[in-house]
Amino acid sequence: MSKLLIETIDKVQLLTLNRPETKNAFDADLWGLLRDALNSASENPEVHSVIVTGASNTFSSGVDLASMVGDGGANYEEPFETCVDALINYKKPLIAAVDGTAIGGGATILLHFDAIFISPNAKVKYPFSDLGLAPEVGSSLLLFQSLGYQKAAQVLFGAEWISGKEYFDFGMAKYLGEDYYDKAIDYAHQLNEQSLASIIETKAILKSFNADALSAARDLETKAMKRLYGSEDNIKAIEKFFSRKG
Repeated sequence: MSKLLIETIDKVQLLTLNRPETKNAFDADLWGLLRDALNSASENPEVHSVIVTGASNTFSSGVDLASMVGDGGANYEEPFETCVDALINYKKPLIAAVDGTAIGGGATILLHFDAIFISPNAKVKYPFSDLGLAPEVGSSLLLFQSLGYQKAAQVLFGAEWISGKEYFDFGMAKYLGEDYYDKAIDYAHQLNEQSLASIIETKAILKSFNADALSAARDLETKAMKRLYGSEDNIKAIEKFFSRKG
């Protein structure tokens, strides 16, 4: 079965991250599949909006570290970066329906969605200080803009779990409830009644205000990540992280 399930009903395309054995962790294949699906939907006149969710009551556990061992790491960067580009450049409504775990890449990509519908059972985490690494996907800028400096610093420095309610209370989700998925579908259908041409133009304008800053943030994050990856501090942090998990 595909790592990304695709279904389109009434001009709403549902993309389901489907690696339940890894809690929907992203390997190079899944980044590439999500990228291709978003780029295709962006140009498909039969798709008005996209909803991204995860299989088996979880959104995504982030990067699949096991898939990056050996040659896997060399094949990871291109689909990852181009998928982030696809998220940023997707020109129609982009909606997330989130349950269970959303950590690392599974949390940072949410910052690029237009609306998030979240379950009270969801748990979101930006784990970079746990791993001795830098933020990614422009999350440093987007969290700063959403939360302000001090709260963004606390979220990133502490790397603590954020409940679905806390995420909603931060103003980062449109809806909180057990029926988060149904409400996401309802919202997408509501948007079907609006002018798609108007939405596309409006989204392009809104995105343009942040384009240069987001590009600069991604560049700074990449440079910081390269400085930290494989460092003594990174290795110690990962050893500590996995010893706690055990």
